Amino acid sequence: MVLFIECIIGCIVFGVGIISSVLANKEFWIQDYPPMVQKRYIELHPDYKVLAKKEETKALIIKKVLVCILFIGLLSVMVYFAGANSFISGFAYCYVIWLVVNLFDLIVLDIGILAYWKKTRLEGTEDMDKEYCGNYKKHIIDFGYGMGIGLVVASIVGGVSALLF
Repeated sequence: MVLFIECIIGCIVFGVGIISSVLANKEFWIQDYPPMVQKRYIELHPDYKVLAKKEETKALIIKKVLVCILFIGLLSVMVYFAGANSFISGFAYCYVIWLVVNLFDLIVLDIGILAYWKKTRLEGTEDMDKEYCGNYKKHIIDFGYGMGIGLVVASIVGGVSALLF
């Protein structure tokens, strides 16, 4: 029951965090918009600084590693309260939470809210409904990458569970 409640809370906190971040600074999330949307935005905003591919990849990796470190700490506490006391239980609880939040991200945020809510669209691309709403393949691929990252995070959290709990 605790794990179920943590999954619900995780989805709510993650959803509020992502939506508020996108609303506050859409340009920060430009890499997550469809390629045609990115292209039009950059054409309409010549003052927008496009990072070189190498810098862009490096910045994205650094951002994702920092988020993973934050998640490792948070998830370690969550699996502790869910009752994890070994590597296997810590890994399993963590991966379940990760899976539920990642599915929430895919279905509710990516395919739902962020595709259809015009307030989350980049300036000058509000009319690109087809591009925003037809990006399922990218979202599903990103979900797969997320689950791969989740394996690494869950393994570390499982290790923390085995060592500390």
